[in-house]
Amino acid sequence: MKKKMFLLVPFLLASTLFFCFATFVFGAAVLPDDEVEALRGIAKSLGKTDWNFSVDPCSGDSGWFYRAEGSKENDLTCDCSSSNGTVCHVVSIILKGQNLAGTLPPNFAGLPYLQQIDLTRNYLNGSIPPGWGSSPQLVNISLLGNRLTGSIPKELANITTLKSFTVEFNQLSGNLPPELGHMPSIERLLLSSNYFTGELPNSFAGLITLNDLRISDLIGSGETFPRLDNLTQLKTLILRSCNITGQLPKYLGDRTKLQNLLRSQL
Repeated sequence: MKKKMFLLVPFLLASTLFFCFATFVFGAAVLPDDEVEALRGIAKSLGKTDWNFSVDPCSGDSGWFYRAEGSKENDLTCDCSSSNGTVCHVVSIILKGQNLAGTLPPNFAGLPYLQQIDLTRNYLNGSIPPGWGSSPQLVNISLLGNRLTGSIPKELANITTLKSFTVEFNQLSGNLPPELGHMPSIERLLLSSNYFTGELPNSFAGLITLNDLRISDLIGSGETFPRLDNLTQLKTLILRSCNITGQLPKYLGDRTKLQNLLRSQL
């Protein structure tokens, strides 16, 4: 009996060590509690009911990741390389065509490593939270095809990493904030099919990294047109139904392709 017990002890010890090692290797990389709580708030605001909080959000298990055929997409992506692979952080949330009918959550600011928000083609209403401007690493924001109202918060210009901002096909209104003209990394600014008023801010002439600018239905814009000499990266300029009745600025004359595109969209 003693011999059997003697043999059993190292077996149990080895089994326990293996279990701990397996737990460390396969289960230790988890999302911090504060980011999990932020996701709970995000789900509540959006009306997202199928996120499964009984498992770690970065596990890829049921409710956190799937891609259906067509335009639907449900994708939460994490980076689990922190602290020698023991800590994960949410870096991307894509919820396309999910029939979400809630509001935009301020809780995105509670995900400090978030780089992408894509809520394309839902039924989200309300306004864009100014608090998003405190997100330090956002690169892409797409809110295409929702029912958003209100103005674009000037605070979004504080996101120095932002490269693409898409709010086409919503019900946004008000003047375009001049602060948007001071975004140092922006490449795509897609604002068409809303109800913006006023003029295209002169500050947009400083968006030297911009290569795609699209605006339509800029009510009351008159003939004022900012100089775009310095926008050497600009390849697409669409200003549709913006009440620009004057001649195209002469400084665009040597950029035939861009000029023709602009003319065809007026």
